[in-house]
Amino acid sequence: MYILSIFTIVIMSLLTGNSIFLLHRKKNKLSNLSGTIVVIVLTMMGSLLSGYISGILSGELFLPVGLGTLIGFTLGFIAGQPIGILAILSGSVSGIISGIIGALLGAILQFDNPVIMLGILLGLYVIILGLVIIFIIVDTNGKLSLDTQGISPFNILSAGLVLIALFLFLYSSDIVKIPGESEAAQAQENNNPSTPPAPTELDITKETNPKIEMMVTPTGYSPNIIRVKKGVPVELNITNSGDNSCFSTFMMPDFNLNNVNLKAGTKKLSFTPDKAGEYTFTCGMNMFKGTVIVE
Repeated sequence: MYILSIFTIVIMSLLTGNSIFLLHRKKNKLSNLSGTIVVIVLTMMGSLLSGYISGILSGELFLPVGLGTLIGFTLGFIAGQPIGILAILSGSVSGIISGIIGALLGAILQFDNPVIMLGILLGLYVIILGLVIIFIIVDTNGKLSLDTQGISPFNILSAGLVLIALFLFLYSSDIVKIPGESEAAQAQENNNPSTPPAPTELDITKETNPKIEMMVTPTGYSPNIIRVKKGVPVELNITNSGDNSCFSTFMMPDFNLNNVNLKAGTKKLSFTPDKAGEYTFTCGMNMFKGTVIVE
């Protein structure tokens, strides 16, 4: 995952930088319409891919959305500057929207086959940015021409079918992990078939030094209902067997636990329930939740 992400960043930097360089160098030979369209395509693809990478690597939602927004705006401004104010506005807005979409897509898919989607986006990015560079060179050189009508629709359809077949093959093979239980959880279940399921509710209101051992499972937190005593400090140890999942961030804002990084291993936390009531803890995307009941 990390190697592919670094490779993608390098390729994206080279192609995006080259495209922006050509825009600045050929700005006097490009019409405003052609330049604006190039800026929009350039910023949309660059922001989409940048947002997606930040989404799958960050383990949360707020950071990649912010980065995608800033990257999209910056790309739009830099790419549109040699063309004009309309290109800057169009590029910045399209870049912001694409950056947000990419970040959301990456955050959602960070625990569900992120590699194959990154490969698809990288492939599309290379193809589209390659066409952008070719268009700039051809459009600004009176001696060159590109006749797309010479390309047979049958060839385009055949290429599309091949790509779809490749995607389905990768998704159905062992190369790509199908969503479900993590390998660690599956191995533990196979080795201990008679082990009863972990408890979902825990009452530590009568303990003087309460300690909670919480496990992150494929279906949520265990235990996910915890009863504690008001005013008594609680030690919370959360064990996460996976490293690339929605559970990589833990949040319980009512007790000042915000965006806690839960990479693979055990994280030791503590909080003091100083107010009675029911309070919610969640993963970074609010998909999996639990409740702390303070009595």
